[in-house]
Amino acid sequence: MEVILLEDHPHLGERGHVINVTDGYARNYLIPRKLAIRNTKGGRAAFEAEDQFCKKRVKKERKAAEVLKEEIEGIEITIGSKAGKEGKLYGSITSKDISEALSERGYEIEKKSIKLEGSIREVGTYDIEISLFQDVKANIHLLVEPVELVGETGD
Repeated sequence: MEVILLEDHPHLGERGHVINVTDGYARNYLIPRKLAIRNTKGGRAAFEAEDQFCKKRVKKERKAAEVLKEEIEGIEITIGSKAGKEGKLYGSITSKDISEALSERGYEIEKKSIKLEGSIREVGTYDIEISLFQDVKANIHLLVEPVELVGETGD
């Protein structure tokens, strides 16, 4: 049976390829899991219509990500955290903290989009990369300041 792949498959091929598989494999595995559809006139038309819709959606999402990149590229956000004398934080700054700080400024960024190399455990300035869409990335500056210097005596 000839089928059109709806998703990339490591052993069968890429999305959109027409492949020939056994009837049972197509009926019992590929088609029920929505990995493929039958290669008929109607199936080909449905695939092409969906493909055009997906391309338009991707184009729209990319444009929105590029606009957001222009807005947030290079902005500086400040997060305060409890720290000791040497500037070591009690705890760490996470992608969730950065996402919340951006949210306060009106930018809704998912925490999984924020790329941290290791954990932030010291006061200082950090460059943070944010993945907005496939290959659209923005860089922001994070300033971690001590809110309260714990353990410091007033000598």
